[in-house]
Amino acid sequence: MSTMPFKGTKGENLSIMIDTKEYNSYLHEVRAEPDDGEDADFITFANAATGDTEQWFLRGTLYNDYAADSLWTMAWLKSGTVVPFVIKPYGNAVASADQPHFKGDVRISRKPGIGGEAGEAHETEIEWEIDGVPTRVTAAA
Repeated sequence: MSTMPFKGTKGENLSIMIDTKEYNSYLHEVRAEPDDGEDADFITFANAATGDTEQWFLRGTLYNDYAADSLWTMAWLKSGTVVPFVIKPYGNAVASADQPHFKGDVRISRKPGIGGEAGEAHETEIEWEIDGVPTRVTAAA
């Protein structure tokens, strides 16, 4: 019985850029995913016109690092604004058909939390709304 080698991603090379800056070392996990639709009560005309009626979200867990150049600080300062994001699942600099990137715009919905449990890394869960559906990029822009 032959087995095909695993070609999926395990996350060790994933790269994420938010507002044109790479934040790989500040995120414990990150996902761009559609909502299950159970609570989707707000559909834009643009979504309805394309048939994309599920709301997409950028979800994950960020480490609370309050330094000036951290993801936490960027989220604190840009709360309520829309910023671009790019997820590079393979970590490759240039998108290709075999190693695509995914990009879009995300609204940083609220300021991140402060503090956490004693003796543990302080973390904040994020759930930011993506405008529309992320774009799959397969070639250099």
